[in-house]
Amino acid sequence: MGNIISRALVLPDLSKHSVFLWGPRRTGKSFWIRTHLPEAPLLDLVKTDTFAEYAARPSLLRERYGASQAT
Repeated sequence: MGNIISRALVLPDLSKHSVFLWGPRRTGKSFWIRTHLPEAPLLDLVKTDTFAEYAARPSLLRERYGASQAT
């Protein structure tokens, strides 16, 4: 693995907001999430089985990670 470069990333209060972290592959998105938010759910839609599951039933997102679980 190459050098890790610190990123200046400012996010809203994650207890009140959700965020969509978007960017090119291999730029450190998953690494940042695992480092700073180890308990956060992480969905990798590049994995075809994960994508197919949510494409077939979009309501799964709400069922699994809905606002009721954030309280």
